[in-house]
Amino acid sequence: MNRLCGKAKDIICRAALVWALVGLATAQNILASVPIPAASVGQVAVNPALNMIYAGGGPNASGSSLTVIDGVTFNIVKTITPSAGVSVDMKRDNVWTGTFSAGDVEVYAGASNVEIFSQALGHCPAAVSFDCRGRMWVASQCGKKEDPLWVFETDNFKLIAGPIPTGGDIAQPPVANPRSEKLYVTSGGVSKEVNPTTFAVTNTNFGTVLAIDSATNRLYATSGENIQVILGASDTILKTVSLTYAPAAIGVNNALGHVYAANPGGNSIDVFNQNGTKLSTFLLGADNQPGSLAVDSTRSRIYVDVFNTASSTWSVDVIEDLSAVRQCEFPGSCDY
Repeated sequence: MNRLCGKAKDIICRAALVWALVGLATAQNILASVPIPAASVGQVAVNPALNMIYAGGGPNASGSSLTVIDGVTFNIVKTITPSAGVSVDMKRDNVWTGTFSAGDVEVYAGASNVEIFSQALGHCPAAVSFDCRGRMWVASQCGKKEDPLWVFETDNFKLIAGPIPTGGDIAQPPVANPRSEKLYVTSGGVSKEVNPTTFAVTNTNFGTVLAIDSATNRLYATSGENIQVILGASDTILKTVSLTYAPAAIGVNNALGHVYAANPGGNSIDVFNQNGTKLSTFLLGADNQPGSLAVDSTRSRIYVDVFNTASSTWSVDVIEDLSAVRQCEFPGSCDY
C-alpha cells in the first residue's frame, strides 16, 4: 500500500465510504447494449478467458439460436442455429448447447466456434450447466411431464448417465455446484438435487436454485418473492431475504462478493452482499426488463438479457459493477 497518503488517505476513504453508502450515481456503467434476436433469449454464459459472451435461446418450437458476442468490440461474431441453452467448459473453452426440437447436444470450440461434437439425445435438449469438475449436465424440455437429464464427461464427451428422470417439467436451467458436484434442478415445480455418484433425484427443503458462489459454497434460491441464502455443505437455509418481486435471474460475482437479482418489474438489478444485505440498485432505464444473466468476476461485468417493452426488442446489456470502488477495505475498492 502507498504509505504517502497516511491519515489523509484514511480520511478521504472513510468519507468516500459514507458517500457510497448513501447512494452513488456511478455505481454502474453500461458499456454496451447489443441487439439480439428473440430466438437467442433464455440462457446467458461468458468465457472470461476468451472474453466471449454467449446468448443461448430458450425452448422455442418455432426456432432458437445461439448468438456469440465479442467481449472487446461487442460485435456479433457468429449466430448458431438451432441452439437452445448455453454453458462454457471453462477448462477447455468449449461451448455446449442443446438443439431443442432437433434432439441433439452439440459442442463448439470456443476459439473458432466450429462444431466438434454432436450426440442425439431426444426429449428436446436445452439448458446446460458445467460443474467446473469436468462434467456437463444437459436438461430436456419435452419429456411429457418427465423431463430427463444427462451428464457428460467434458474431456472426452463420454455420456456418464442419462436419461435421468426428474419427475416433472424443468422450467429453469439447472445449476451445478462445483464444490459438492450436486446438480440442483426444479422439476414439476419442486426443487430437487441430483447425487453426483448415484444420480438419485431427491427433493430439497428450499426453492429454485438460480446461482452458486463456489468460493463460499453458498447457494442462492428463489421462493416466491424471496431470496434464500443456503449453505451448500449442509443444504441449510442461512437467511431468507424478503423482496417485492420474484427475481427473474440471480448471478454471483465471487471476486467482489456481490449477488445480483434481476427485477423485471423495476427495470433494474439489485445488488446484495453474500449474506443477503442489499448494497445498491442498478437502473436499466424505462421499459428495460432484465431476464437471464451471467457474470464475469474478473472484469466486474454483468451480461443480461434485456427486453424493451416499448419497442418489443431484445438486447444483451453489458454492465460494469463500480459499486465498490469508493468503499475502502472492500474487494475492488480504492485501496492501493
